[in-house]
Amino acid sequence: MNVPTRYLALVMLLIAVPVSAWAIAYRPMNNAVHGAANEIKDRTNKLINYDEVNSQYREMKDLSKSLSIANKKAFDRIPSSHNAEQWLEYASEAALDFGLIVKSVTTAGEREEGRYKILPVDFNVSGKFLSVYKLVQHLEQMQRLTRIDRISIHRVDDDNVEARIVVNLVFGEGEEK
Repeated sequence: MNVPTRYLALVMLLIAVPVSAWAIAYRPMNNAVHGAANEIKDRTNKLINYDEVNSQYREMKDLSKSLSIANKKAFDRIPSSHNAEQWLEYASEAALDFGLIVKSVTTAGEREEGRYKILPVDFNVSGKFLSVYKLVQHLEQMQRLTRIDRISIHRVDDDNVEARIVVNLVFGEGEEK
């Protein structure tokens, strides 16, 4: 069987034209359409989550604002000088009001701690445990920013305790280290 070359060339041409059209035009176009479909799908999924992300962002922004306000209030409670005399008088009066006996109140030298300076105040009081507890609560709730560094309580008898409370008065800005 002798197939003329002309027929063979025609068959090859009939096969080559669709294959080359597929390779040159349709395949890249199908890839582009598939890529566009994937992009649309991705963006649609992002838009579905957009409301949730937006509400989380608003919530985070509100929390950040609340933190800024709380920081400002805390920084406003830090005086520029220690004014220890006034604070000691106020705290001693509070201890007496709660029925405690103030044995001694001493201050140690001021020192820098981080951005601020502190002045340790050592309170030695005796009385009922409930009164000591009320004094500690009162010291924590004072307008001035303080830190209770140490508390040691020893029972003297069934009704009375002796307490040593070390309170750090925070004041003025120190040097940034």
